[in-house]
Amino acid sequence: MKLYYVVNARMPSSKAYGIQIAKMCEAFIEQGVELELIIPRTRQSHLSLKEFYGLRVDVPTRVLATVDWYSSGRIGFFLSSLIFMTSACLYLLRCARASAIYTIDMDSYSYAPLVLLGLPVSVEMHSPKTANIGNRFFFKRVAHIITTNPLIKESLGNVFGLPSERFIVEPNGVDPLVFEVPSKEYARSTLNLPADAKIVLYVGRFYDWKGLSVLHQAAIELEKNNILTYAVGGTKEEFEVRTKESSPALLFGGLVVHKDIGTWCAAADVLLILGTKTNEFSYRYTAPMKLYEYLASGRPIVVADTPALRSLTNEEEAEFYIPDNADDLVQKISTVFSSPKKSKHAVAVGVQKAREHTWNKRAGRIISFMGYFVNR
Repeated sequence: MKLYYVVNARMPSSKAYGIQIAKMCEAFIEQGVELELIIPRTRQSHLSLKEFYGLRVDVPTRVLATVDWYSSGRIGFFLSSLIFMTSACLYLLRCARASAIYTIDMDSYSYAPLVLLGLPVSVEMHSPKTANIGNRFFFKRVAHIITTNPLIKESLGNVFGLPSERFIVEPNGVDPLVFEVPSKEYARSTLNLPADAKIVLYVGRFYDWKGLSVLHQAAIELEKNNILTYAVGGTKEEFEVRTKESSPALLFGGLVVHKDIGTWCAAADVLLILGTKTNEFSYRYTAPMKLYEYLASGRPIVVADTPALRSLTNEEEAEFYIPDNADDLVQKISTVFSSPKKSKHAVAVGVQKAREHTWNKRAGRIISFMGYFVNR
């Protein structure tokens, strides 16, 4: 059975969604799935996914017609999505026999027409959905639902009256190569970071919903204790625009390609995952790809004490700080430095957990859940 993976988004992309989609395509193929990725024609769609992401396999890709107005506001995005999904449905009607469809919620509506094609549809959901007409129609007919955290599953089940057997919860995965991290000394030398400093690191794009303000506040206090705080994912100017505050104590690594994230993690003493009570997605529904990358890197982690992150990790693997509380964040970081035995145990548990969440193992569990025949 062939699996058509329909993605209504620009591909390839350096954003997290692009990495996630590419790694899942690679994992499905390595699990024996005959896969074809279907994407819209955009400025970068001619590029090889294998070369762009450094994949181990070629990803068969079908590029279909649309207008590339995805960044032109709601109307532009809607028109681009409408044309692409119409093209995708027509293409699948012509080509897809003895096949199945896999898709992902890059928006709140474009996936809905896929259930009209008479083929089994599996959807990966990264956020809850409202009960509009299109979604009620879609969730009544979709065969399998993969959610990236259990709270998304709970919300979808309650809103659309869906039984638990329609779901599997699969957080984002990690590439096994992340386990092959360099030594701290090598990483710091490569990145030109101070060899003897205590370093705390945040990795991620500078989005409003991540609770960034707490980071620069904590950095000021940590600096007083000779602890340096680095942020990788953008520039100082971008960070200050997002937070509307100056960040004199924060150090910035800029926008880093994904393959170099492992080196940055290896250079750090403590890794941070932020969260905020002021944003519902951040508080309840996020499932950061970097969580398992952090765990795999063999460094202690400090994470926001949100329902979303509590659903994915626990106190044996991480220190939890009160969201939006810089003082508590500083205290929990200090606890990691002052409790080496506890931190060493947390690292060992975290590495083992990450080994169960590689992209290939994730794909294997999803394939079993879908129940499709795979030619091995």
